[in-house]
Formats: sequence, C-alpha cells, structure tokens
Amino acid sequence: MKLTTKIKRCKKCTELAQSRRQVVIGDGPIPCPIVFLGEAPGRREDETGIPFYGVAGDILEASAFKAQLQRGKHYHILNVLKCRPPENRDPTICEMKNCIPFLIAQLEVVKPKVIVAFGRYAQAFILGESPNNISVLKNMGRIINNPKFYAILSCHPAYIGRNRGGELEKAFKQHIHTAARIAKGAKPKCVVQNAPY
Repeated sequence: MKLTTKIKRCKKCTELAQSRRQVVIGDGPIPCPIVFLGEAPGRREDETGIPFYGVAGDILEASAFKAQLQRGKHYHILNVLKCRPPENRDPTICEMKNCIPFLIAQLEVVKPKVIVAFGRYAQAFILGESPNNISVLKNMGRIINNPKFYAILSCHPAYIGRNRGGELEKAFKQHIHTAARIAKGAKPKCVVQNAPY
C-alpha cells in the first residue's frame, strides 16, 4: 500500500478521524532539498487538503520568494499532524506519536538537505523532546545537525502574521534565506549536534 494511502486511511486518532474533512498529506516536489515543517492543518487546510493555505501560507510564500524559492518548485511543505485538531486546539502527545512515523516516512521519501521547523511542535519533533519543554523564541535560529539533514528552528508564519515588522520577522526571513543557501550546498555556522531519530 502506498504511503499516501496509508496516511489517508489512518484512524488511530479517533477524534481527528471523525472531525476531519481532509487528510493533509503535504505539498511540493519529491525529492526536494528544502522542507518547511509546520504543526497541523488549520481550518482552510482541512477544507482544501493543501498545507499552509491562507494567511500563514501567504507569509511563507512571500518570504520564500524573496529568497528566490517558489512554491511547487523549490520546497516541500509538511506538518507534524496530518489532520486538523478540532477548533485548532493544540495537538496531544498521543496524536503526535501516532503521526510521527508517517512524517519520518515522508522525510525518507522527500530526502531534504534542510528542514525549517516552524513553531513548538515542529521544533519538538526535530529535538526529540516534549512540546511542553520547548521555548520557540529561545530556540529561534538554532541550527541542528542531524545525520540526514540540517534543521533550522524558527517560529510559525502565523505568529509572524500577528507580529509584523521588527526583529522577529527579520529573523524569520533570514531563516528562509539560510535554508536556501544550505540547499545549494553552503555549510551553516553555529551548528548544534543533535540526532533525535
């Protein structure tokens, strides 16, 4: 059975399986040197089946475009969870554990050189920690050297949408530029060694 079929048929999280409209698999070329990793689908993503569809997606696309990256051509978008939690509540630890094997399998197929982890749950996946222990702003800009890829820890584009202008947005855009450089073969500075899986 194909990986996408397995993901679409998954009913391990009973509440999510009952409430979802769409299973949001991912979007972008395969293989692909850059993965932008978010938390979970929101309302618009659940309606369309397209990750980062709406305001957060617009912010991501605009920032990526400034780094000469085009959606559908230069990066792949994934979420830790493939189904929308009701009312956009936070994912549970159990839901993350159910979905992470799918995410790992997707990364094996996409084969990124660099992942930009947006927000607490994406950072938790990269660091192999509980999301309860993650401080997004404290981790901002850290670069992790996993044996299979580099990972840049950043905030979520939706957070940037609520905090436009200033140093935070500037840092977010810089993380996208850094990912573009790594994808082209640049070796990043200030790398923290960490291999969670």
